[in-house]
Amino acid sequence: MNHVAYALLCLLWESVSSRRDAQIRFLREENCILRSRIKSHHLVLSPEERSRLLAIGAEFQHKVRGLITVVAPRTYKRWLKEHREGRSPGRVGRPRSITKTLRELIIRLARENPGWGYLRIVGELIKLRCPVGKSSVRRVLREEGGFSRPRPDQSDRPEYQPWGVFMKIHMNTLVACDFFVKNICTFGGQRPGYVFAFVHVGTRRVWCSPSTLHPTEDWVKQQARNFMMWLEDQGLEATHLIHDRDTKFTRGFDRLLRTADIQIVNTPFLAPNANAYAESWIASIRRECLDHFWCFGLRHLDHLVQTYVEYYNRHRPHQSLGNQVLSSRPTLKLTTDRSNTALPSCVGCRLQLGGLLKHYYRRAA
Repeated sequence: MNHVAYALLCLLWESVSSRRDAQIRFLREENCILRSRIKSHHLVLSPEERSRLLAIGAEFQHKVRGLITVVAPRTYKRWLKEHREGRSPGRVGRPRSITKTLRELIIRLARENPGWGYLRIVGELIKLRCPVGKSSVRRVLREEGGFSRPRPDQSDRPEYQPWGVFMKIHMNTLVACDFFVKNICTFGGQRPGYVFAFVHVGTRRVWCSPSTLHPTEDWVKQQARNFMMWLEDQGLEATHLIHDRDTKFTRGFDRLLRTADIQIVNTPFLAPNANAYAESWIASIRRECLDHFWCFGLRHLDHLVQTYVEYYNRHRPHQSLGNQVLSSRPTLKLTTDRSNTALPSCVGCRLQLGGLLKHYYRRAA
């Protein structure tokens, strides 16, 4: 009878064991599938996760060889030794010696020099006696976000330079130009009158050509010569000129400016923001002057444009320049002096274009 009971218990144990082994194989296969979906095959477990694994491993005498897949068996044994000795888990991986100050310096170099690669930043840090590896610089910039790796330098191409950086560097010698049109009423109907405008970006001074009904290549080239003479009279310098891809900007026009050591910069297609200074000024003259008038001839249009240009260059405050006037741009200081309450009696107003343009000034005492 005892032998029969023993045989039944063995059969029952084997059936349970086979089912348990199948469950273990199922869980291990599921674990392998999940691990294959993870980009990094190196997993770093927290102290709480280690403690849970050690607690479960203690139930079967920590015989994890052939069972554990998260880490190597020798790593599990090291955890067990640290746990028995009462030592807290140490930091995983190599120590990171990037201090907060050094991290801010790396981000500053990358932000102020978008064309620099990781090795270029490393070289600059070595010069500053702050040696850091390429991988550390890459990690800091990736954690910060918003920094893309610049394209590698190529011998047959100029160094990559964002448009905003280009504008900032060449601000004082940069000129933006464009055409604008105003319809003119004639006996044969309305005809477009073309005006060629140049904006010296550094000083915001503007020069406009006389208007014409036929902006031919010879006329455009002559206006370029007149503009260069205006630059010389104003004591201004120009090394780069921005214009769009309008067909009125012919090769002869570009060749004429290159002979004067002015480099041509063509804006991208369908990108008016790349020529924002010229577009903004044209919008200003339309909004503040031309949209309020009907033009009856080229002389009428020239009078409106030249009057506004003189007002713009001499009397109009500019918000981008601290609300100063281009002619003198004095340094003004706000004050709360009570004597300012008598200002209205000594402030005069000069009207232009029938009162459309107003220039306020302080009368002499």
